[in-house]
Amino acid sequence: MTLIESEEGPHETVWRDKGRRLVVPLDDTLKRKILRQLYNHWGASHPGWDKTIRRVQRQYFWPSQRAWIEQYIKGCATCQQNKNLTHVTKAPLYKITIPDDAPPFTQIALDLITGLPESRRFDAILTIVDHGCSRAAIFLPCRMTIIGPQIAQLYYKHIYP
Repeated sequence: MTLIESEEGPHETVWRDKGRRLVVPLDDTLKRKILRQLYNHWGASHPGWDKTIRRVQRQYFWPSQRAWIEQYIKGCATCQQNKNLTHVTKAPLYKITIPDDAPPFTQIALDLITGLPESRRFDAILTIVDHGCSRAAIFLPCRMTIIGPQIAQLYYKHIYP
């Protein structure tokens, strides 16, 4: 950027670049005032990133202008409040409630880790997690073809005693 002109006003000097845009000093308060006029003003109607950046760049210049404007728009409460959600939100996880005096492994979660390379005839891991007082996890080797009765046998052999 090359400054080509300065105008002496009644109180201060105003700088313009070759494109005749006003050069804005590194003052966030002044930048926010500019954005309030070109973005938040009732007539501007929150036009979005591209239009706002073009509007500001037509009249003003400051270093890292695009990034500063994008951050300003990301923080706009009105836009966040009225934004359409274009992605599916995940359902909240179900919270497991357990009585304080529950013995270990009375409420558990089971999961299988599959797709592992074979080792000693096993290619999967059964994980049993206690959601009660101990919060312990037990990992038992198994086959990927394991079915319900076999899981019950592993539970009976390793957890139940």
